[in-house]
Parts: sequence; structure tokens; C-alpha cells
Amino acid sequence: MGLPYSKQIHAAFDQVTPLVAAGFEVLQTTKNISILLAVIQVLTVVFLAMILTAMLGLLITMNPDMERERQELVTPIMKWLAGLFIVLDHIKKSAMVVVLVVATGCVIGSLGGIWYTARDPTLQEGLEEGVEGGDSNELTGEDIEAIKKGESKQ
Repeated sequence: MGLPYSKQIHAAFDQVTPLVAAGFEVLQTTKNISILLAVIQVLTVVFLAMILTAMLGLLITMNPDMERERQELVTPIMKWLAGLFIVLDHIKKSAMVVVLVVATGCVIGSLGGIWYTARDPTLQEGLEEGVEGGDSNELTGEDIEAIKKGESKQ
């Protein structure tokens, strides 16, 4: 009496094991996506702060009634930026080469990552299985009958 029940447990365990592995992969993917979204949110806040600062500077600069504020706020910042550009002008050639090399490396790395991901055989198999059979983890009536009889579908 214990033997058929044991076969049913083993058959059920054989079907649950791939689900646990798939669940772990989903968890890893979700973690990676959440990290990416956090980085995007931080960059969004930084860019919005920069836009707000530029707009306030522009408003102060263009308003003739705010001449004193322009002299105290905008002019020193613009002098600092101009001095920074003058310093960068002296090292412009080497700095531009470094910036171009880093930017090119980032673009090539991104394209290489996309190309590698698109050619990943495990990803291709997963896509093909999803297109052909729908969700392969669902139990059909035949699977349930096989479990009741103690047979394993391998």
C-alpha cells in the first residue's frame, strides 16, 4: 500500500523541482530589474534637479528687476564654469580622447551585451518552448491520470 503512494510523491516531486528552479530564476531577474529601476530613479532626480537649477538661473538672468540677484548668484557660478572650461581647454586634447574612448567602450559594451543576450541558447530554448506549448508547467488531465496510476512522464 505504501509503494504506489511513494511513486506518486516522487512523480509530484519531479514536477515541482523544475518549478522551484524557474522560481529562483524569476527571483534573480526581479532583483536585477529592481536595481536597474532604482538607478533610473536616481538619475531622473539628478536630471530634474539640474533642469530646475538651469531654469531658475535663466529666470533670474532674464528678469530686469532681479539685477542684484543676478550679480550675487548667477554671475559667480557662470565665472566658475567659464574658469572650468578654460582649465579644460588646456587639457582638452587628452580629455577629449579619454571621453571618446570611454563613450565608445560603453556603446560597444552595450551592443555586445545585447548581442550576447540575443544569441544565448538557453534564452532561445525558453522562447521556443513558450511559443510552441504555452506554459509547460501546467498539469493536463493526462498528467493527473499518470500520477494517479503511479507513472512518471519523463
